[in-house]
Amino acid sequence: MANINEARELWLESVYDNGDKIPLPATDDTYSGKLLLRMPKTLHHRLAEAAETEGVSLNQYIIFLLSNK
Repeated sequence: MANINEARELWLESVYDNGDKIPLPATDDTYSGKLLLRMPKTLHHRLAEAAETEGVSLNQYIIFLLSNK
């Protein structure tokens, strides 16, 4: 960690000297937080029932499942 700024500067210098493109930093603006998903009706039914059993919305339940992987 002590040399991270030096490493970054050396990398930028070598990329520039070689004429390569320097990628722009990623931003969180590219992700809306929305996801449209198609699934089999039977899976939708099972997930909806499990969410109801847990007392949460279907979206909350799916997020819970995905975050535990």
